[in-house]
Amino acid sequence: MQRAIGPAPTLRPHGAHIVLYPPGHVCQPALIRLPPSKAATTEQTSGSRGPQAQQPAPAPGAKKGADWATKLLGAAKKRQEQTKGPVVDIYTPSVRSRNKAMMAEDIEDEAEEEPGEEMEVEAPSGPKRLPAEMRCFDTARIYIKGGDGGNGCVAFRREKFVEFGGPAGGDGGRGGNIWAVADAQFNSLFNFRTRVHWRADNGTNGTGSNCHGAHATDMYIPVPLGTIIRRKDADEGETPMAELVEVGEKALLQVGGRGGRGNTSFKTARNTAPAIAERGEEGIEMWVDLELRVVADVGIIGVPNAGKSTLLSVLTAARPKIANYPFTTLVPNLGVCERDFRTVVFADVPGLLEGAHEGLGLGHEFLRHVSRCRALVHVIDGTSPDPLGDWQAINLELELFNPELKDKPQIVAYNKMDVPESSEFWEDVHEGLIARGAHPDRILALSAVTGTGVTELVRGVHALLDVLGPAPLVREPGVTNVTTVPRPKEDRIESFSLQVEEILGSSSPLGGPLRVFHVEGAGLAKFSQMTNWNYWESVRRFQRVLDVSGVNSQLLTRGIRDGDSVVIGETEFEWSNDRTQGGMFDAWQGDLKARGANRVGSAHWPQVDLRDARDGRE
Repeated sequence: MQRAIGPAPTLRPHGAHIVLYPPGHVCQPALIRLPPSKAATTEQTSGSRGPQAQQPAPAPGAKKGADWATKLLGAAKKRQEQTKGPVVDIYTPSVRSRNKAMMAEDIEDEAEEEPGEEMEVEAPSGPKRLPAEMRCFDTARIYIKGGDGGNGCVAFRREKFVEFGGPAGGDGGRGGNIWAVADAQFNSLFNFRTRVHWRADNGTNGTGSNCHGAHATDMYIPVPLGTIIRRKDADEGETPMAELVEVGEKALLQVGGRGGRGNTSFKTARNTAPAIAERGEEGIEMWVDLELRVVADVGIIGVPNAGKSTLLSVLTAARPKIANYPFTTLVPNLGVCERDFRTVVFADVPGLLEGAHEGLGLGHEFLRHVSRCRALVHVIDGTSPDPLGDWQAINLELELFNPELKDKPQIVAYNKMDVPESSEFWEDVHEGLIARGAHPDRILALSAVTGTGVTELVRGVHALLDVLGPAPLVREPGVTNVTTVPRPKEDRIESFSLQVEEILGSSSPLGGPLRVFHVEGAGLAKFSQMTNWNYWESVRRFQRVLDVSGVNSQLLTRGIRDGDSVVIGETEFEWSNDRTQGGMFDAWQGDLKARGANRVGSAHWPQVDLRDARDGRE
């Protein structure tokens, strides 16, 4: 990935060469290439949708309720063995290995070399990635940047009959802050699929007559309830930046830059007419990861194709996708059930498989949504060859994923009673569930298609929620949302470190390779960024700060020579031992000419500085 750098201005305070990198430069995250691995010869499966896909003819006398859990478990284990490799970042888009033209040319070449043989196309394989629909539902990665502060102004009072008017330049306004706000209108992170970059407005520049610039308006990013916000490169176990679980709850993500000071702020008894102003502070930019954990009262769980989405459509006004094949539901669906003058939020969690706690069948992505549900409705497929085995397998997966889920109360719903093959075994399944530890009063038989037993299920959920009491707010441990804008942090300019780097293949006029001295310090980096290099007094002020903070003395101690580079923040200097004002002024004029900028703030030169005269410098 190349970094695009535009025409860089140069500046020479006391004979130093400066390169200013343009602010606001954003580096896009690199795409992760999946490691190639050999896969078995491609075969058309029963779930294919291509024109060549053929459904296998059912065996005579076969049972309608096929054991989908067993079939999908075998497919998931086979897929896991074929796709062993490093963990893939689920936030980044997939990468195409080859385009269609290249693949077509390769196929033609192989066909010409072996015309009589049947060609096998090796399908690319790698670590299993999340579907786009699932990835954008509960995970997102966005770029946020606080607004830049406005620039300060250099102005003077010029009214008639106002003798010695003095400075009148106003300060710049503050940049906009970025907040995250919980909004009940959203139930997924699909909104961030089309908008990734969120930049706050910049502050207004100061003007004359001591008019300060206006502060920028803050930016509010709406997120669904249950959103957890983390830094992109956060270590495992690091406390998240924010967690929003209540309607209207907000958290501060980024603070805007403060405005630069105008020349009125630099007025002193010794300098009554300063011609100097600051640039606004740049807003901080960063990438953050959003993770959604569904907030619902009751979660509907079960094996694939058990009728969970159908049940949700009967209980609520939600309209999830319903079809007669497993994994029709790829993302959790929310619905609100209003019966008996009460409101309950149901969440349809996609089907789980045996081995879900290890990630089979996207188990990790589904199971984490169950942790925030107060109670569970475990739907059993009555047409399954082994309903009791399915019930035990799902409960075991819940316990292996999180032991606390084992104690979460459940209501067992034996579904598909409208099918004779299911209703005939209801008594046996009921006795087997009680024998295996299920609560006798929380086992119901129903038919989601006909609506039989649905009312009893809702009333059973109401009774269970009454026993549990009011819903407590479940939050991540240690998360504290920042709800107020903190005061600007004053970084000390004398706190810095010095690193030396030699440039291979270069030669200094004094002998030896050229070196780059990196001065690292938050205070110096911010001071360099806010310095307006178009003003002569700003250059002199910057040089005095380097002397007072001890940077120049440290550089001389480390043996810096003419031609070596000094990097402070995003500014690069070329060191010169000529420390006179004449040499510094000539370097500054040369820099202005190279950048095509006009000199401002200095009516004539030289101006005698009492501090330089006292030190014996002219």
